[in-house]
Parts: sequence; structure tokens; C-alpha cells
Amino acid sequence: MQSQVALNVQQSIRPGECIDTFYAGKENSLKQCHATVEDNRFFQGLQSTQSNSSSTVTFNPNEGLGEVIVALQLPAPATGVGLAAPLGWGYNLIRRIGYRYGSSQLYYITGSQNLIQTIALCEDSGKKQAILFLGGQALTTPQDWADPAKRTAYVYLRLPHSSPALSGGALPFPTDVLTAPVQLQIDLADFSQVISAVTGADVVPTQLALGQVNFTQVTMQDAGDLIARRFDMSKHALTIPLPEGWTQEEVQFPFGSATDGTFSLSLTGCKAGDLKKLRIWFTDPNNTTGGIKNTNIWVPPASIRFAINGLIYLDSLAGSYLLTNVLRRRTPPSVTASLLASAAPPAYTATNTASTFVEIDLAQPYCIGNSQEVALLHGVPVMNSVLNLTGTMPMGNNNYVCHVEYVLNCSWMASRGSAEFVF
Repeated sequence: MQSQVALNVQQSIRPGECIDTFYAGKENSLKQCHATVEDNRFFQGLQSTQSNSSSTVTFNPNEGLGEVIVALQLPAPATGVGLAAPLGWGYNLIRRIGYRYGSSQLYYITGSQNLIQTIALCEDSGKKQAILFLGGQALTTPQDWADPAKRTAYVYLRLPHSSPALSGGALPFPTDVLTAPVQLQIDLADFSQVISAVTGADVVPTQLALGQVNFTQVTMQDAGDLIARRFDMSKHALTIPLPEGWTQEEVQFPFGSATDGTFSLSLTGCKAGDLKKLRIWFTDPNNTTGGIKNTNIWVPPASIRFAINGLIYLDSLAGSYLLTNVLRRRTPPSVTASLLASAAPPAYTATNTASTFVEIDLAQPYCIGNSQEVALLHGVPVMNSVLNLTGTMPMGNNNYVCHVEYVLNCSWMASRGSAEFVF
């Protein structure tokens, strides 16, 4: 009797929807309204595979656009002696990515942003490491360079409509509302800034053996279900929320730390809008100068403080932000990278090292059921605001570069054959 009373009390005072946890029903079951099928049979080669070149690939309006992957393969050098490439080198071979949906404005993100975002959105550490591994295995010996599999990298393009989070993936972008194609501009980097070469080494490759883009497409089994078939899109508009927010091209702030490692930066370049997050990573220029190029090495600050118009939003003494980031994320904000070093020239060693970035969350955390759900959580309205970042780096009297990307709430407004970004 007492147990029944306790159950009835809790049932009566707690808010929430009553669901059946024993039988399947409408409260605990979902079903697809419009039957779809997925394929990834569409490939397109890069127009130019030369170092420092640019290519534009297009996806013609053909229903749902899902993930976009780029396969890059380095040619086999004469011997491979004296050459090396770090883990995840495929992401470094892409300097910049541009995207345009229909006739919208052309926006960019850098190759390093693409890697940071892809890793940051993974839901577990195993997937994060697998993505970096598939992005290019470390090449340190002539045997590595002789293996075509190790010379091939698979790079995920983190576009506004896509997300590597969760197995279901994000909703596809409905290109049926467009009259112009989705355009992707892929700018390749200077390969000599990615591939290490010591004295007596082979010549650094200047052209890829393979550069290919693979599109995933989701199509309706009944084309009559497409919204462009059911509505006149010259008179109607479709709002499409961006699942992970919109990020503008990173802004870089070179600086030198004081003797005690302290620094102070005034962050500029943030677009006016609803700022929900900042993603920050620090690099040491010494890692990419000279013969050995150690890319993907992100140096964590010993302490950090962020303020908007003098109001502090993050204050981390002695690196407490590391725990804060773990609590607010699916996984720690770090990945295991490879640190190249010259053993007995021209041989190399690759040592595992942690690369860590910082996320400053301004929007309240919210756990959604799956990556196809989109929740609007407001951050801080930024209109001509003063953003300040101060902290301490692990080494004093050293030069660093602070990379900052601003994440804003954003949606597409699709109408009249194009999809404009609305902030």
C-alpha cells in the first residue's frame, strides 16, 4: 500500500509526458513519412591536382546532398628517403574550402578549420582518432612511401549542412529547392609546407596521383513528395536550420608571450549575430619551419580568460578549462597527433603527442536525442562588441599564433532557387 502511495505521489507531482516503456506505441516509436534511399555513386575529379592549385566541383540540384568526402593520394617518390608526412596530412594538403549553395554568397573555411570542426563534432574518442588516421597515416620510412594505401588520405568536408556526429548523420540538404548547383572550391596547399624533407631527401611531390570528390545523395522514392513539387518555391520559402551553427573563416592573431608566458589579445572579425561558441587553437610557428613540418600540433594554454565588453564569460586558472570542456562535450577537446623528429638523418621518428583546442561555450548545453534534431539555443548577441582573450602559454618569450573561429546561430532561407544564410 505504501509503495502505491509513493508511486502515485511521484506520478502526480512530476512534469513530463507519459510514455509506454513496455509496448511499442506512438509515444516511443518514430517512422519515416517519406521513403528515401541513399547512395554515394557520384564522383568528380579535381580539375587540378598541382600544389597551390584550385578546383571547383559542383553538385547539380538532385534532391538531398549528404556527406562530401575527398580522396587524395600522393605519388610514389623515387625512393622515399628523407621524406615524411604527419598523421592526418590529407587535411593539411587542403588550404581552403569555399562553398556556395545555389546563388548564395561564397563563404570559406580553412583546411585547419575543417579538421578542427570534424574532430570537435565526433561523439567518441575512437571515431575521432579513426578520422585523423584515415586522413593520412604518418609516412616516416621508404616502406611507408612505397605503400599506396598509406599514401592515400580520405578527408571529410565539414560543410554547413553536414556533421560527422552520431551514426545517423545530419539531415541532407534539399537541393530540390535550388535552381543552381552547390559549388565547392577546394584550394590545395603548398605541399612543401606539409611534407618534411631533410638534406639528401627525395624531391617533395608537387602533384597528387589522385584527387577525387565523392558525394552522398539521399533521394525520395516518390519524387512527388519533394517540397519543390508540392509548393511553388518562387512564392514560398523554406527555413533550414544549420545543425551545428555557422562558422566564418578563422581569424589568426600572431603574438609573442611575455617572459612569464602571459598574453593579451583583442579578438576582431566576428560577424554581428547570435554568438553561441568560440573555437580556439594555438600553434607554434617553430613546428612548421625548417625541414621538419609538424602540422596538427595544437598547444594548450596554461590558463585562459575570455570577456565580452569587459564581462567575463570564461575564467580558467591553472588549466581548469580542460575539465569544463570535457563536461560540456561528448569527448575531450584533444586528439593524439604524431610529432615528427629526425632520428639519424634521413630517418624519422613519430611520437604520439596530445593536440588540444579550446571551446568557449556561450549557449546553454542541451542534449538532443540524435543528430537529426536541431535545437535553437541562444548565445550572446554580438554587435560591435569588444572581445578580449588573455591567458598564459606554457613557454614564455615564445611566438604563437592564436586561431579563432566564431560559431553563430544561423538558418538558410530557401526561395526563388537559392538558399541565403540568415543570421
